Amino acid sequence: MLKFGLLTNPLIPVTKEICRFTKLGFDYVEIGIEEPAATPKILLKQKNQILELLSKNKMFAIGHTAYWVHFGTSHEKGRIGWIEEGKDMITTASNLKINLLNFHFYWGYGQTRKFPPAIPVFTKNFTISINQLLDFAKKKKITLMLENVPTEKDTKYGIKEYSYVINNSPGLMVHLDVAHAFIEGGMKRVRDYIKTFSDKIVHLHAHDNHGEDDEHLPLGDGSIDYEKIVHWLKEINYDKTVTFEVFTSDRDAVKSREFFKKLWNKL
Repeated sequence: MLKFGLLTNPLIPVTKEICRFTKLGFDYVEIGIEEPAATPKILLKQKNQILELLSKNKMFAIGHTAYWVHFGTSHEKGRIGWIEEGKDMITTASNLKINLLNFHFYWGYGQTRKFPPAIPVFTKNFTISINQLLDFAKKKKITLMLENVPTEKDTKYGIKEYSYVINNSPGLMVHLDVAHAFIEGGMKRVRDYIKTFSDKIVHLHAHDNHGEDDEHLPLGDGSIDYEKIVHWLKEINYDKTVTFEVFTSDRDAVKSREFFKKLWNKL
């Protein structure tokens, strides 16, 4: 059965976000493990409060890390440092009784994306890093998933490199961000992700845009055809979690949830 949630704002304490999401009628909290207000150190200090609030409000949590974590960098000491940071994030998730945690496949830093020979190097480095984290996460009984992130206005790379990581990382699952896939290549690319990874998609991010920038608009306010997407998701019997990554307002987040539910029940 589908469950609906929201992602916490890293500027606001997670405890306050749990209360807000409860009032808005969502099923779960996607906790961003991210500075400034939700670093591993801060979250561990708030552990008891967070667990008590989740229990009291009959909610569960999913884990979400920052997109700018660079597991694919060629700066070897930096890459090793990020792996250690990733382990801290996994440990934090474990302490918060989170069993599903995401990382992002993002290479939009520096000049890397403008230099084609750097892309396979980044992809290989990323794969090596994520496999080390998968081994660590397994010991903590946490499933890792990888979120697709396109470089804005640059659709040359994406699903091919993402597929390489998924196919060479046993146990790594797919976190499909519908709006990111749309930026990468329109509705066809969204369909490609759903079809290619039908048996590995364990989580969705839903928001809208006009195909150029990551606008995080309410569903229906951009150019994404969510009726088609719901149809494709039903074809693969998707029945897990959907986070509405709508950043405009609480009202828009609720409106997006109801918009999605209406489409789901209609088809």
